[in-house]
Amino acid sequence: MRYLILLFFLAGISFGIAQPSGNNQVFGTVSYPHSSKKIKRGSGYNKDGTRMMHSDDPMAHPSNNIIVSLHPQSFEVEVKPMRDASITQKEQTFLPKVLPVTKGTTVYFLNEDEFFHNIYSLTPGSRFNIGRRPPGNPYPIQIKRTGLITLSCDIHPHMSGTILSLDTPYFERVDSEGRYKITSLPDGKYEMRVYYPDEKIQRRNIQINNGQLLEQHFEIKP
Repeated sequence: MRYLILLFFLAGISFGIAQPSGNNQVFGTVSYPHSSKKIKRGSGYNKDGTRMMHSDDPMAHPSNNIIVSLHPQSFEVEVKPMRDASITQKEQTFLPKVLPVTKGTTVYFLNEDEFFHNIYSLTPGSRFNIGRRPPGNPYPIQIKRTGLITLSCDIHPHMSGTILSLDTPYFERVDSEGRYKITSLPDGKYEMRVYYPDEKIQRRNIQINNGQLLEQHFEIKP
C-alpha cells in the first residue's frame, strides 16, 4: 500500500511541474543603428611571429551575433544539452563570435588555421585552458554554468569570443535583416532578453496565451 502512495506522490510532483500547453509565437526585429560603424582592427604581429589577421566571415560581425531568448517565469521547463555545438578559430577569429547554448552542452573547439591556437576563459565558474593546439582534431569542453563565458587566445590577444549559456530552450539568432521568430511557446509569463556583443542585455517581461502571435521590437543603442 505504501508503495502505491509513493507512486501517487511522485506522479503528483510530476503533474505539478508539467509544462503548460500552447502554441504561441513571438517575433519582431532588433535594430542596431550603430552596427554600420567600422570595426576597429589591430595590425602588426603576434607573439608567434604571425601577422595579425581578421576574418571577413559574416559570423564575425556583431550584427550577426544578436541572440533573443525567452525565459519562462510562470512554469518550469526541461532544458537539455545541445548537440553539434562548435566554435572555429579561423583567420585568428572565433566563428561565430557568439555561440548560444544550453547549460550542460559540450562545445567543440576546432583550429582551422595553419598555425597553433589556444583557447582559455577566466570567467568565474567556467575557467579553463585547453593549451596550445595545432590544427586538426576538435577539443571538447562541457559548459556547466549559465551566463556569459568569454573566450581568448594567449597567442593572438586580439581574438575574443563569447559563449552565451542559457537556462531555456527558447532562443534564436537574429538574421541578417535584424528579424527573429521563436515558435512553439507554451502559455505563460516570460522574461525576454536580447544580447548584443559588448552591450548591456536588454530585458522585457511578456505574457502569451491561446496561440498568440506577439510582436516585439528592440533597439540597440550605443
